[in-house]
Amino acid sequence: MSWLLPSALAIAGIGAIAAIALHFIARSRPLAEPLPTARFIPERPVHARMRSIKLSDVPLLLLRLAALLALGAAVAGPVFAGATGTVTRVIVADRSRAVANIDEVRDSVRAVLRAGDVLIVFDSAASVATLDSLRAVSLVGSVSAALASAIRGAAAIAPRTDSLELVIVSPLVSEELDDATAHIRAAWPGRARLVRTAAAVPAAAGVRRVETTATAEDPVVAGLALAGLLGPRSDVRLVRGRVPAGDSAWARDSGHVLIHWPSTDESSLWPKRPLIDAIGGVASSGGAMVARFPRLWVIDGQAIARWADGEPAAVERPLGNGCIRDVALVFDPASDATLRPPFREFIRPLLAPCGGGGARDATPLDSAAVAPLAGSGALAAGASLRDRSAERSRWTPWLLFAAAGLLILELAARRTEKATA
Repeated sequence: MSWLLPSALAIAGIGAIAAIALHFIARSRPLAEPLPTARFIPERPVHARMRSIKLSDVPLLLLRLAALLALGAAVAGPVFAGATGTVTRVIVADRSRAVANIDEVRDSVRAVLRAGDVLIVFDSAASVATLDSLRAVSLVGSVSAALASAIRGAAAIAPRTDSLELVIVSPLVSEELDDATAHIRAAWPGRARLVRTAAAVPAAAGVRRVETTATAEDPVVAGLALAGLLGPRSDVRLVRGRVPAGDSAWARDSGHVLIHWPSTDESSLWPKRPLIDAIGGVASSGGAMVARFPRLWVIDGQAIARWADGEPAAVERPLGNGCIRDVALVFDPASDATLRPPFREFIRPLLAPCGGGGARDATPLDSAAVAPLAGSGALAAGASLRDRSAERSRWTPWLLFAAAGLLILELAARRTEKATA
């Protein structure tokens, strides 16, 4: 048995000690005896009391103590363990671009997953899932996000298990760890088991090309062609009008990048800005362009390019295994801005893989680097991860009723005592 608020028991104990102390401070009326000279004293009521150090009104004291202790126990909230000797696993499975073969990850999870266990899949984010929903995506993995989600999942199942085991199924490459990983791992009060899978070998670094159906007269297409970035059958597709359903399916199912870059206001369904204005520059992680650009729309997502005042000019939205990048940048057809070197520097991050793209560090971590993740020691106790704030005691209402009943009896006993005094 455990208590949700043990401090309430201490307060109830202090109250009980105070009640006992007050019952020791008793006042008694001395016996009246006639004196021979009493006839010379005027007949007036005489009140005389004396102090004595002894326990008085024991039945009344017992009722008060029982009421105080019942009230303290109700506030403390007794909870009886619902499981004995059971071990539940929290399994985090990697589905990011670091995984060479998602079937290997799925088989590794199937080998350790049992009824009642919790499965969490992660890429750049993490969520509870089922084995059937474990699919590969082309996003950067985050072990920190996986561990944080595992701790939340463990807190949810802690009341029905005795011990918890953390199992990490991942290639564990360098790009998946960050500065917060060690601190989040330290919050798990027990060891973790690592199941390493094969890491994907990144493609050789090179220029990512773009396929499009837009005409060569389009300013963006002209700039890509001049930079040598156009090519057939690419994993990056540029759409200068509204996005067809086939293009969305192409990005969602294959993990490719779909760039939605409307050429005119009629080519977009985005909400318009409350006040359409113009701004003098836009920047991405690759570089900046300085020109007078009209701002027509409000776009939402993870910013990958920003206007000079910090508002998003291009965003990324996950779509199944791939992503859509919305670019709210309109060029004057008569402008030569896309033919200049700043345009080529600006656009390169927009062509990078989904989920951050850029350079990849797919080096598998060595045993020394992953040792702190595995750790050592016993399994995590369910009580150590239990979310007490969301827990309720089913005994609290009954204890409150008992305390109320005892207080009513105490009141009746006190009135009876006064009536007989």
